[in-house]
Amino acid sequence: MKWKPGQHCFLRFTSFGLQALSSHPFTICSLPSVRSDECSDLVFYIRHGGGLTRKLYDYVQQRPGTLLPVLIDGPYGGVNMQRYNDGDRLLVIAGGSGAGWMLPMIELFCRHRSTNAAEEQNQEMIAEDAEKQAVRSHDNNYRSGPQSLRVVLATRDATSRIWFLKTLSDLLSTHSSVHASAGLDVQIYLTRAAEQTAGVSTKVAGVMVSRASASSSDNIEIKAEGNKTNIPGQEIGGRPDLPLIVHEEGMLAAEGGYSLNVFVCGPDTMQNDVRNAAAKENLGILKGSKSGGVYLHPEHFSWA
Repeated sequence: MKWKPGQHCFLRFTSFGLQALSSHPFTICSLPSVRSDECSDLVFYIRHGGGLTRKLYDYVQQRPGTLLPVLIDGPYGGVNMQRYNDGDRLLVIAGGSGAGWMLPMIELFCRHRSTNAAEEQNQEMIAEDAEKQAVRSHDNNYRSGPQSLRVVLATRDATSRIWFLKTLSDLLSTHSSVHASAGLDVQIYLTRAAEQTAGVSTKVAGVMVSRASASSSDNIEIKAEGNKTNIPGQEIGGRPDLPLIVHEEGMLAAEGGYSLNVFVCGPDTMQNDVRNAAAKENLGILKGSKSGGVYLHPEHFSWA
């Protein structure tokens, strides 16, 4: 089974106590393995609330390590992979539980960057002379995938903040190449209760989150289980200024002659702000004040 970022499945739990006759939509938060000889893990991050998710949470809490049979229908939807791969600059925005929806796109970006770095190294090794090597170093035609990814997450829940950073830290740790996170910029906006933790070191469930050393203040440092990972980016208190963020990325894309692809998953207010901002950027292009274009993919929040 193969799937792509942003796709969803209907899960039907076969256990008698977990509404066996009803199906529930959840977002796939992983990517299939790139190796044909490896099994692919279909990962769902389910935040418990009421109804089924509360029953599921209580069930596994009472039975740690239990295996629970489930029927899967899907996948459905997902992002346009041609648009993702063709975008020079990517802007991925999410609110709340949309955090899990972002993870496959971040992982795919890291895969692209690692592949590009390996290809560049191989090109250098097979270069016949210094002149050809210099030409190849300026030729980007063989590069695949986007060159930069800006991640913007808004969350009001302190626990979700720790979970996302720990999960992202684990994801980046699987891509040991220093090139994997090059071009990645993660911005986490903390609102309401989570805002109280902005800019300060926080330890929850054995995970320590803090700003990295002063010499690299644009990193978020994650310490867990004796390991340390630096996530390129910042934590910021308050709501994100989405029109400004889209405009900033639009200006950078226009200055470099790049394309900008925007993906958003969140409540209606967030999607409307991003949609209007993307339309404004495209209107500026039509009027001749900018070059390039802005592609927008909105994802309905209820699927995240």
